[in-house]
Amino acid sequence: MRSFGRKAGTACGFALLLAACGAAARPDNSAIVADFQNHRSNVEVTVDGSVVRLLSDQTSATGTHERFIVKLSSGEITVEVEHNVSIGARVPVAEGDHVTIHGEYVWNTQGGLIHFTHHDPQGTHEGGYIEDNGKTYD
Repeated sequence: MRSFGRKAGTACGFALLLAACGAAARPDNSAIVADFQNHRSNVEVTVDGSVVRLLSDQTSATGTHERFIVKLSSGEITVEVEHNVSIGARVPVAEGDHVTIHGEYVWNTQGGLIHFTHHDPQGTHEGGYIEDNGKTYD
């Protein structure tokens, strides 16, 4: 068994404290690539990348969703982002913008999608966000 010692324990405690206080998670593009390769869905992810295509809004029973495609900074996959503008503010993304996204990943053959990129007014789901041009939208 490996011992991490007091410093590592303190660092882990600090990281947990930040997460509990609502601090932004660091992007981990390798985690979503593994989720894609292993066909995992309904997992919380934080990724960063560039907007490569804007899509038309889509309306469903859960509201109107702003949609766009992001190519991960690692370049391995693209993901569709579906941001519910009936709950959160519209994000003024443009092609070429570098964004950080936190939400729930759902696998599909095209690379998957990320939704729940907004706060949850019902309090039943972890809140997400999109960072674009230094501003956070949730």
